[in-house]
Amino acid sequence: MEKIDEKGKAAVWRGILTASALIISSVIIAAGFGRIAKPDRVVNVRGLAEREVDADMAVWPLTFSVGGNNLLELQKDIVGRTKTVTVYLETHGLTADDYTVQAPAITDTSVNPYMNDNKARYTYIAKQVVLVRSKNVKAVKSAQADSLDLMGSSIAVSQDYDGKVQYEFTGLNGIKPAMIAEATKNARAAAEQFAHDSGSKVGKIKSASQGLFTIDDAATGLEEKKTVRVVTTVEYLLKD
Repeated sequence: MEKIDEKGKAAVWRGILTASALIISSVIIAAGFGRIAKPDRVVNVRGLAEREVDADMAVWPLTFSVGGNNLLELQKDIVGRTKTVTVYLETHGLTADDYTVQAPAITDTSVNPYMNDNKARYTYIAKQVVLVRSKNVKAVKSAQADSLDLMGSSIAVSQDYDGKVQYEFTGLNGIKPAMIAEATKNARAAAEQFAHDSGSKVGKIKSASQGLFTIDDAATGLEEKKTVRVVTTVEYLLKD
């Protein structure tokens, strides 16, 4: 093994001391950063935006039944009564573009083993639907309200759930941007109140998410009015 002279020994010691100094400095710097770097202080808030809007679409399955004992006569009866119904709709401001005459559903009671033939009034019963779907909500509502007038033409319009008018709102995309902006504004107001109470200030947005839009009836019996809601969740940074 080679012997290291005094000069070499000195160089080795200088290298060891330098390396040690670098290690110690790194530890001190790392410890310093550990004290300086603090976790972000945040506040997580929600903002609600809500609007009441008018329905812009009405769907009404105008339904009535026709009975008969002869198929040819039943066919003529269905055609005649359907024509009466379409004329009725047009007198209320609806056009052929607003409704569709669907194929009738025919029930043959003679092949029903559970039917009491002595009590059966008609051999055939037809269920006819004229599906009204229109943006003229006012006209549909008026026609449905006056539908008892068709009784004078021997047409009994179904008033049960199957014949109920359904009101819809299709203009959501037109109000989405404004409602999201409003929800975000309300979220920031909540964050600012929290920051004020804690002696802080609201900083930048750290994260944000938008909830689903919901469309519900404004109230029972007021289905032509809709309530639109959206909630945004926003996380803000807080600063001193």
